[in-house]
Amino acid sequence: MIFLNKFVLLLLPFLLIGCASSDEPTNQFDAELYSGKPIDTLTSDDPPLNEKEAIMRGDIALRDNNIDLALYEYIRSLSFPEQEFHDKTLFTIGKIHSSRGNYALSEKAYLAALDFNPAHTEVLEELGILYTKQRRTDEGRSYFFKAINADQVRLKSSETTKNYQALNQTEVASLKVDNVSPASAYMGIGVLEDVDGKHQIAQEYFKKSLQIDKNSFKALLNMGYSHYMYGNYKEAYQYTRSALELEPNNEKAQNNLALIYLASGDVKKATNMFMRHMDTPEALNNVGYFLILQGKPDQAVPYLQQAIDKKPSYYRIANENLNRALAEVREMEQ
Repeated sequence: MIFLNKFVLLLLPFLLIGCASSDEPTNQFDAELYSGKPIDTLTSDDPPLNEKEAIMRGDIALRDNNIDLALYEYIRSLSFPEQEFHDKTLFTIGKIHSSRGNYALSEKAYLAALDFNPAHTEVLEELGILYTKQRRTDEGRSYFFKAINADQVRLKSSETTKNYQALNQTEVASLKVDNVSPASAYMGIGVLEDVDGKHQIAQEYFKKSLQIDKNSFKALLNMGYSHYMYGNYKEAYQYTRSALELEPNNEKAQNNLALIYLASGDVKKATNMFMRHMDTPEALNNVGYFLILQGKPDQAVPYLQQAIDKKPSYYRIANENLNRALAEVREMEQ
């Protein structure tokens, strides 16, 4: 079910409708941007008289969770010549398609929005997210940088992102932000830098996200994991605990904290953390598996054996991990 807070609504006041425009729509409906129920089943109302009325109808439909009708009305608003809100409307259309996993139409709407406003920070940011989801990471990185650069222009900063090239720690730290800066763009580049092993630079990007929103669960979680990968377990623990305070039942955060406990040598706490959302054999197997990854196969063996003992008919994977652990132990003894 789709809820209102998934979208950035235009929310035009009713007073904006005013009189009917004397301009006729250039075309009635651009079906290329639509995907949903048959159009003739959506509404029997008279057509909107101008762009603002069509947007208002879309806002009302979206508020009522009538997503197909909202999409239809927003697209109808694009047929009017005023074009006052076209970039915002296309952004909303793109968000609707993205929420439905219809990435081709989402991309089409976002790119069309940039024709009307090339510096639309939120559109640039969403394109970065969209391309990164599709593993088109070079394009994603480029659009994240474009979003940040547009924001620097808005903030009248002397800093730029150097034609969307990589920045060092000092350059990232010097970028200006406020509470409407593109937090997801900073976070997106941070994740990509982490993947490339540039953890300290990644952490500078996550700091920017947290400057924009200090209570961002995703930024706290990513910052914690970055510190974990860099070996700063104290900082990793602090950020991950802060994330869990916001979402106590989040399984990814619980798993990350378990990994931090393991890396810090507290196997008991790690096991208990895994057991918050999985059964005992699975938790024991996870402990054993990650101990192997941490180069501690001798410590992994008893946990894997316990996992097998508790669920012998099911735990083929624990047997495989146990064989791997024993093989690595033998190699270490040679």
